[in-house]
Amino acid sequence: MNARLQTGAAREGEVNALIASLTLRGNVLARGNFDSLPIPFRAVATDLRSQQPRIIGDGDLAFAVRASIALPLVFQPVRHDTTWLIDGGLSSNTPVAAARSLGAERVWVSRLPVAPPDADAFDDPLTLSAALLNTLFKDDGSEPHDGDVTIRNPTENFENLNFDRAITDSLIRLGYETARAAFAAAGCVRPLNSANAAGGAANGTDRGVLPTRIGTVAVALGNAAADAIDAATLINELGLTPGRTLDVPHTERALTALGLSERTRAVWLNPAGSGPDVTFRPVFDPAPRRAFGIGVAFDQFMSGRLWIGGIDRSVTNMNAEAAVIAQFGSYEQSILGFVRAHTDVRGVHVPVAAGARLAHESVRLFQGGGELPNAETQEGELFFGVRGDPLPGAWKAEAALDVKVWRAPGTDTRGSTGIRASVFRARDDYEMGSNIEALALTDFQRLSMDVSRIVAIYGVQARLRARAGWGNRLPVQYEFTLGGADGFAGLRIGEIRGTQEAFTSLRLARRVAPQLQLTVEGMAGAIGTGSGILQRREGTDIGKVFVGVRVGFEASTPIGPIRIEEGFNNTQNRALLVRVGYWF
Repeated sequence: MNARLQTGAAREGEVNALIASLTLRGNVLARGNFDSLPIPFRAVATDLRSQQPRIIGDGDLAFAVRASIALPLVFQPVRHDTTWLIDGGLSSNTPVAAARSLGAERVWVSRLPVAPPDADAFDDPLTLSAALLNTLFKDDGSEPHDGDVTIRNPTENFENLNFDRAITDSLIRLGYETARAAFAAAGCVRPLNSANAAGGAANGTDRGVLPTRIGTVAVALGNAAADAIDAATLINELGLTPGRTLDVPHTERALTALGLSERTRAVWLNPAGSGPDVTFRPVFDPAPRRAFGIGVAFDQFMSGRLWIGGIDRSVTNMNAEAAVIAQFGSYEQSILGFVRAHTDVRGVHVPVAAGARLAHESVRLFQGGGELPNAETQEGELFFGVRGDPLPGAWKAEAALDVKVWRAPGTDTRGSTGIRASVFRARDDYEMGSNIEALALTDFQRLSMDVSRIVAIYGVQARLRARAGWGNRLPVQYEFTLGGADGFAGLRIGEIRGTQEAFTSLRLARRVAPQLQLTVEGMAGAIGTGSGILQRREGTDIGKVFVGVRVGFEASTPIGPIRIEEGFNNTQNRALLVRVGYWF
């Protein structure tokens, strides 16, 4: 059985597809020979067995780049013939000698220094692991020559292997700024000019000129399972039809979409040819037919939660998959199952899905300082439409026709049909960043918005968040609670609920240790109900504006973040929030 347990490491399919898309133009220009690029290129990887550097100057450009960044435990090694390749930094982190051996007269080296490890923190396994990993990277010992340029990036205050989006965005900006300053100050820069380009053309090369016509396309599978993937369908999605004009933008988009669909772990196109023609010998590495995942979280208000999920891509072929996700908690249990087919509509990836969901929720109800008996609700749902997966940093959309049947205390079993649509953007691989959803059914309607943005300012991470909601004849399980799953400072999660919500917060976090950050979050909001908009109802909390603050810390651990925060609000109430893991 081709199966594996999903890990918390980088998503191989997405990473490989991103590299293939970003390098596509260069890959087609090179057509297997990196010397034919406008600037000749070499990638350095490490032979896993011999620990010696492997200089790659031909073949598939995306594959070469992917091999050169295969950092152990973060990315999987890649296989080249009979050799397994990993990150080139483990054998030659600054391959100056390799560059000189290829004829480089002047070498530019971009260094990313890291702060020395804190010896007093070596009792922390993560700190020790990072320190040990740093010792694996080796320079080749080459000394700089006159005219060489060394760019020293100010990265000492950044952690190794921290892939937080705000951190990586800051590093990218820092790299651009440092490089611009270095190039502006260097007197040895000689850009490629028209004379160079003309010389290349005069020498009979196609350097810098993209081929325009697709020649032969011969498929090679990444393993022996000839029926593991519908290669003809994927070639069509990529726009690689022999005899047609090469459409680079279309193939770039299709490669990215293929990575998001998780049907393959890698697609290496292996272009070749000469003149206006380009041929391809794509290698498809099929994703595992079956994958499984598990997650846990704990909250002192909502108790523990567990989810177990699995996906099976052998239902029909690699263009369709079946998935089941079950969630178990003290107050909510549900099971979701769907079948999804991946289709290509004019170069756009469209994941069409049909499925069903069953749920039971014990809705906690509060009155004053006490708690009322829970409202036991049951729900069944059938849906058909477009169902995508969240992608960190990118807006996605989905829409479906819904049929719902539910029952709540004091009501008969109800049924309703309608449309559900949403747009969303994930903050990272574990948390949703923003979500806007509309649910229009014959029996009730609901519109909700939860958006946030994170920026880093002078070492402080600031998250601005806004929530708003409106509903008509909402069942109790669909009502809004102040602050959503995070609740509100000084209140129990779910303590105030209604058919309208307005909420905003600003959370500041500053790191004080490698795995620890202090947090302060100010917030304000209100819950409303009835026909008015947040109208005040005397003697109740409906329409009352709450203002509060939470102060505490968040620790990064192998099982996810641990949050401990004390909350206060303008009603003189206080409540402690303790949460372990990523809430779902």
